[in-house]
Amino acid sequence: MSKNQVSSVNLFLILQPQIITFCLIVFVTFINGPSYPFVGNLIWLPLGAMSLCFLLFDFKVVLAALLATHFSDFWIHSQSFFSQVTLLQSIAGVVAPMFAIASMRFFKLSNFFDGGKVVFQHLLFLAILTALFNTIISFFTSSYIASKDETMEQINATVFIKNYLIGDILGCLVVLFFAALVVVPAIKYFSPESVPMD
Repeated sequence: MSKNQVSSVNLFLILQPQIITFCLIVFVTFINGPSYPFVGNLIWLPLGAMSLCFLLFDFKVVLAALLATHFSDFWIHSQSFFSQVTLLQSIAGVVAPMFAIASMRFFKLSNFFDGGKVVFQHLLFLAILTALFNTIISFFTSSYIASKDETMEQINATVFIKNYLIGDILGCLVVLFFAALVVVPAIKYFSPESVPMD
């Protein structure tokens, strides 16, 4: 192989997780439907998609996840692209799964695969922890935004936390269990050397 071919292959290997992450989050946001940032959704699949991407590709896809979230808000949810509110909410949405996975690694609960089998208890705990972190971060972010903008009505904390927590848990569980029951077996079948082991 020539140097150009080797560098092209290396560039593709570096960009592949970024492209997959970006496309997956945008696609999942599209199929999830409209966003209700100050009320919460019944089910919020993009949070689960981000968690899945961080599990598969580690934190090297953070920028792709942030860009996908921000572009999704612009393309799909008709938010202003240069709005500080949109950017702040995008950052808050990306930080929660990172905190959850980092916390689980710190407490040595991050073994999601045991001999090629998925550890469902750890996925369940990850979904709950991610939803909890996202709800807390989103609540404080949204409260801050509402306090700065006098035209917005104040947030009802009880409704906000309940809706976000339920929607985030359901969204994470749907995506993570779909990945565990469908995606991982498909990877095992088509590309056994690529099966995640940790």
